[in-house]
Amino acid sequence: MPDYDFHRVALLIDELQDAIDAVLSDEPDKKYDISWRVIEDDRPFHPQRLWDTCHRFMGAGVYRSKGFFWLPGRDDLALLWNQAAGSINLEFISYWKAGVLTHTDNSLTKEERAAIRQQLAKMPGRFGDRRCRLTVIGESGEIDDFALALRQCLLTEEEILWWQQGGIFHDPWPTKVARLA
Repeated sequence: MPDYDFHRVALLIDELQDAIDAVLSDEPDKKYDISWRVIEDDRPFHPQRLWDTCHRFMGAGVYRSKGFFWLPGRDDLALLWNQAAGSINLEFISYWKAGVLTHTDNSLTKEERAAIRQQLAKMPGRFGDRRCRLTVIGESGEIDDFALALRQCLLTEEEILWWQQGGIFHDPWPTKVARLA
């Protein structure tokens, strides 16, 4: 998976500002305070808290957010978060390297497995290459609340221990999705 490029994502602010100005040109005296926040952590999101947060905040001053994340129970899957206004698209894009090593049918050679283990050993996170990195763009006052709510969706240390000991979190997110052309 390519590295997350904060600079490219930050360019969305400029693109978004033009669109907002065009739509709201009938209010020329109104100033819009658009800013961005980055949520970055090696912990996964709690599935139910993330679901509740998305349903509470979507469309409320959060214009755009994008990035990668993971959920316990789907810890081998690298998921893409792509949100605009009131709609959100969450999709599988790849497997985390750390997750691939847990697959018994991964067809990796002994050397390939060793190389992946070496790469993962050099990574700073507790969970190998797994991480949550989201960039959120919106009205300054609104995205602060949303960014805080997202941070509160990350598993606590107690929840991590419970999960690592076999605990299973309720996950309301769809597990099977079909695309219609």
